[in-house]
Amino acid sequence: MPREAKLFESAKGSPTRALSKLQGNIPPKWISRARGSRKNLEPDLVKGMKKVRGLRRRRPNARATIKAAERELRLLLNAWELAYRKESFYNGLRALLEISRDGETRR
Repeated sequence: MPREAKLFESAKGSPTRALSKLQGNIPPKWISRARGSRKNLEPDLVKGMKKVRGLRRRRPNARATIKAAERELRLLLNAWELAYRKESFYNGLRALLEISRDGETRR
């Protein structure tokens, strides 16, 4: 069962807000897990995009089918976007922590 992103939600996705709430460190595993969850959605996104494109090309009058496929794709895109925002959030927070410690980031 995946853990809840309490820090992400309490900071409303802002690394600068989370910096004051954070007590500890951001393990590199959090960033790699966020990236992995985003990358796991990409094959489904490709299928959904191809499905919508194919329906529009082969069956332009099947409006209900196209609309349902677009709805499915929109749900996938929303999930992908949330995973991307979480990954960016953790990367940004890690960078802010490095700046507060060393005065600069490594990368």
